[in-house]
Amino acid sequence: MDKESLIKQFTSKKAIDYTYAIIFFLIFSFFIFFVIRPNLVNVFSLQEELGKLQIMDVGYENVIKKIINIQTFLETNRSDLYLLDQAVSSTPQINKLVQDIEAAASASGIIVTQINISKIDLKDKTVRTKKNILTVNIATHAGFGEAREFINNLIIERRLKTLKSVTLDRDEKSASSSAALDIKIDLEGYYL
Repeated sequence: MDKESLIKQFTSKKAIDYTYAIIFFLIFSFFIFFVIRPNLVNVFSLQEELGKLQIMDVGYENVIKKIINIQTFLETNRSDLYLLDQAVSSTPQINKLVQDIEAAASASGIIVTQINISKIDLKDKTVRTKKNILTVNIATHAGFGEAREFINNLIIERRLKTLKSVTLDRDEKSASSSAALDIKIDLEGYYL
C-alpha cells in the first residue's frame, strides 16, 4: 500500500465517521466514569445520610418534647418542690429526724427513753438507683392514749417514713393500775 491510498482511506467519509464515533465514545466513557458516576455516588450517599438525619431529628424532637414537659411540670410545681425535699431529703439529716421524733413525743406528752439509729456511711458519694434507708428504733414508756397520739404525730410529719413494727407491752414495773405500756417502734426513714 502506498502512501496515497492510505491517505485516501483515512480521509474517506467512512473513516472520518468511525473516528468521530470512537472519539465520542472515549470522551463519553471518560465523562461517565470520572464525572457522572462520582456525582451519582454522592447523590445516593447524601440521600442515605438524609434519611439517617431525619430519623435522628425525630428522636431529638421527642427528647426536646420530654424536656419541655419536665420543665413545664417543674415550673407549675416549683412552689411545692420544697415538700419533696422535706419528704425525702438528699442527705440522712439524722439530727432533723431526731428533732421530729422528740417534737412528736413532746406534743403527745411522752418521754422517749431510747433512740437507736442504724449505721450510716456519711462519706458515701456513690449514686444509687434505689432509696437509702435509715432505720430508727424508739423505746418509750406511756399510756395507750399517749402512744396512739405519738404514733399519729410521727405519721403526720412531712418526712417520709415507714413504721416497720410497733410493740406495745404492759409495764410490769409499774405498780399503779393505770395502763402503763412499754412502747417499742421500729421505723425507716428514707433519703437519696
